[in-house]
Amino acid sequence: MIAAMEPREWLTFIETEYLKDFIKDGGAAIKFAVPMDDQARSLVSEGLVRRAQELGFVVAVLDASATKVHLTEQLFFRVAEQVPWQQLRQKVIARIAEVPEVKIGELSVERIAAVYGVERKELLLELRPKIVGKVFKNRALSKDFRVAMMQMCMAEISGGEDGGTTIQALTDWLTGRNNAISAVKPYQIFSRINRTNARFLLESLLRWIRFAGIPGLLIVLDLRRLAVPRNPHDDLVYYSKAAVLDAYEVLRQFLDGVDRLSGCLMVVQPDVAFLDDFSRGIHAYEALKFRVYDEIHDKRLVNPLAALVRLSSAVESRSHA
Repeated sequence: MIAAMEPREWLTFIETEYLKDFIKDGGAAIKFAVPMDDQARSLVSEGLVRRAQELGFVVAVLDASATKVHLTEQLFFRVAEQVPWQQLRQKVIARIAEVPEVKIGELSVERIAAVYGVERKELLLELRPKIVGKVFKNRALSKDFRVAMMQMCMAEISGGEDGGTTIQALTDWLTGRNNAISAVKPYQIFSRINRTNARFLLESLLRWIRFAGIPGLLIVLDLRRLAVPRNPHDDLVYYSKAAVLDAYEVLRQFLDGVDRLSGCLMVVQPDVAFLDDFSRGIHAYEALKFRVYDEIHDKRLVNPLAALVRLSSAVESRSHA
């Protein structure tokens, strides 16, 4: 029998070695945590979210039964839905304006003007070029993303009905609620978010999160739905064999581009069948298997550094090599 690790012990390791250290410093990692029982799954997902939030990370939880994970743009949309966009842009504005942070929702041009003792119009004349320089000219961000962030920051400081309209239109574009190009053309964006550019937008989002002074992003991805062999017609997402392979290809691409995912920890939680199902498990897609599967492993000890770790609530906590 292959050794498994106790969930709480693995969570402590992830918090200490990754969230508090490697990820916080701008690193990135993708971990496959395979729960061997339902209790282990709950302990891992809930523990990850709680610990990441306590450390100030942005958290996105995705379930393959509700999100088409074989489509990169759908992954981005579901992450974007859980991103605190207002918090991020207000933190960025406070940083650019070089003012002490205030409570989210309370940042305004009037407050910033009061700090410097200047009139509102005078501050806007000074602040807008700085936003252009720090955001629009930030080449680390993809063009459409930096245009959107610049427009949202400008709208934030301008306020009013027009500002609210701008923010809503761009938020709808980022979250996939409105894919019509006509909705964002007025803001100099001329592309839909699709599988060809979604990865670049996610990379830009990660850099934007860190630019705002937040340590990073945790993505928890529940893949149990991929193990369902026949369509149960239950109004949830069903994955054909081809869609399962596409989902594994998306994960393979993330693994190969992990160095571009600044400040990101992605934890993938597949069904236990992922380990030995030759039709829908990891053995069905060798390009992913060769990157994460532990062909050589100890029968008693678990390597917590491994890309793939088996977790069981029935295992007693003990020291690991």
